[in-house]
Amino acid sequence: MFKPKDYVFVLWSDGFDEMAATIFVSELREAGLLVQVVGLLPRQINGAHGLALVPDLTLDQALPLASSAICIIVPSSSRWGKHFDNDPRIYQLLKQAHQNQAIFVTGIKKEVNDTLLDISPSISENTIIYPDVENMVIFARKMVELLQERHK
Repeated sequence: MFKPKDYVFVLWSDGFDEMAATIFVSELREAGLLVQVVGLLPRQINGAHGLALVPDLTLDQALPLASSAICIIVPSSSRWGKHFDNDPRIYQLLKQAHQNQAIFVTGIKKEVNDTLLDISPSISENTIIYPDVENMVIFARKMVELLQERHK
């Protein structure tokens, strides 16, 4: 069972995949997980197709909670390094989550982003690439099962 402060963070920045973000947030919250959308910018943010989401937390608010993260979701199917490379807080958040054995979920289809590999070469063992939109709900439900199994 999940501890009351086991967080799932959905990182959110301009141009990210709002369909993936909304499916993950909806399905994981429905299952009782503590899901927080973390804004990489401190304002309402538009996704790839113009849907604006308002983050639950700013990056500064999420940092003290990162050691309790069980999953980090980056809803982007393109290289997201440009959003992360210039902000050392992202590196801190991901590193702390990795130390907590968090699962990383992203839509990047090629290889795991260099930002993740810089944290630890073993991070790829805990990184999952999410599928195309047609299979997203099924995938999100399987993520719930995986997280439940890991945190019994």
